[in-house]
Amino acid sequence: MLRKTSIPLLIVLLIPFFAFARTPNDEFYGDLWYLERIDAPDAWDVTIGSRDVIVAVLDAGVDLDHADLAENLWRNKGEILNGSDDDGNGFVDDLNGWDFVDDDNNPSPDTSAMASEDAIAHGSLISGLIGAVGNNGQGVVGVSWKVSIMPLRILNDIGAGSSTEAAAAIEYAVQNGADVINLSFSGEANDPQLQDAIENAYHAGVVIVAAMGNEGRNTDTNPSYPACYQSSEEDWVIGVASSDEFDRRSLFSNFGAICTDISAPGENIFGIDYHDPNEGFGEEYDGLWSGTSMASPLVAGTAALLLAEYPDLTPADIITILKLSVDPMNVVDPFKGKVGAGRLNIGRALEYGASFLSVPAEEPQEPVGGQTLFGPSPVTGELEEIIPVSIGHYITSPSFSTVYYVGGDDTRRPFMDTNTYFTYTDSFGTVVEVTDATLPTLSLKSLMLPKPGVVLIKIKSTPTVYVSEVNPSDAFSPILRAIETEEIAIDMYGDNWDDFVIDVSPTFFNYYSFGEPITEPESVDTSIMKTRQQLADLAF
Repeated sequence: MLRKTSIPLLIVLLIPFFAFARTPNDEFYGDLWYLERIDAPDAWDVTIGSRDVIVAVLDAGVDLDHADLAENLWRNKGEILNGSDDDGNGFVDDLNGWDFVDDDNNPSPDTSAMASEDAIAHGSLISGLIGAVGNNGQGVVGVSWKVSIMPLRILNDIGAGSSTEAAAAIEYAVQNGADVINLSFSGEANDPQLQDAIENAYHAGVVIVAAMGNEGRNTDTNPSYPACYQSSEEDWVIGVASSDEFDRRSLFSNFGAICTDISAPGENIFGIDYHDPNEGFGEEYDGLWSGTSMASPLVAGTAALLLAEYPDLTPADIITILKLSVDPMNVVDPFKGKVGAGRLNIGRALEYGASFLSVPAEEPQEPVGGQTLFGPSPVTGELEEIIPVSIGHYITSPSFSTVYYVGGDDTRRPFMDTNTYFTYTDSFGTVVEVTDATLPTLSLKSLMLPKPGVVLIKIKSTPTVYVSEVNPSDAFSPILRAIETEEIAIDMYGDNWDDFVIDVSPTFFNYYSFGEPITEPESVDTSIMKTRQQLADLAF
């Protein structure tokens, strides 16, 4: 974690709609730049959270009396303050959580004279980013306005702790009903006990979110834990890197293709401070903070919102939704493909979350009259007709603005943007509207990229231009071949060759395959190609 006193390109939805994004009245909302950047107001139009969702915060302790946190603290309903273990969970009087450092029921920070000010404030700041009470006319607001924060103290007065205490706290969180666990700490030691606790939590249905760490290192060669705990088949932890106000990788943020799943704002963060005037802590709110510790809770809060609206989502569902719904980042070599799928977009995650739901087993599709199938709408829960679709259809539904391509094996793929859509067709008239209930019958896959052969591709902010060709082994991962010189481009595509070039975010280059560069002019069919202007005209 770094503390400092000073220190986008969006996916275009194809079917436009109009809504008034929900804005809270909290006093310092204008200082929370990151919430607008990650599209939180649009998410709040869908849900502001639920206190039924429990987020465990494993940290240096939380200000249990803070005016912007107290209402959203977890209450152990099975326990009363009487010196007994009323709920039989092995912890006496654990009304709001547990202190695994001092082994008592007060998960507040250590405010002794030798304590670090950063450690004292850290847990309260993290909790506020997840779930500071929203729209209460004071202070700040968290990603989730309503949530139950379970404080579990595992870090001491200088912000250090052991993996043994972290493992014990994770076990406590699972035992006591946590839905999400936030781990805003990192280290290089790989402890099998902590790994087992995390794996068990994941298999118990708990979403685990962790900071990637602040050493600026490549975790592909030097892993950071707990963010890098995973198996060859399962990703147990959502590893979060830090981005700045311009969607660039924060210079301090660790990175890596293996462990990093997503990036979120982690610089110049204003939020809750530890407040106790009697002990000399007069500030209720403070900034500016920087670190992957700040990025992680924004993702944890998003997981809480998703579960508030769609409680049947699994940890695997949530990580897929988060990665598919990102905004692209401004990333250059050597960090391409190593800052996760992109930068967190909460509004789009909430939209994708609904269409991602599977048809509940207790309400199976039933044929009516031997022909028609019905299923529950992911929006209203009411039964709707499931519309038959075929491979190659372009579909949307009344409650969702995204357009999908129907692929094989009952799959659907969202189009990257309007330019991509019009590389395949010439009109929105080809889009078939299906019922909301139809979408969950089609599993969600990765993005549709521009159709090979229709445009030339250039990574944003770099000069190299690529030809896009069909990949015979994977139809949804076209092969890019770099054009070595402008003379070759002119010979193949004419003097106005650059009219065919469209920019693609570095994030989306992860979906491509790469072939040998073009060093001599080759024969191409320019009759099927479209210029940027033609694509723009089709959109209107």
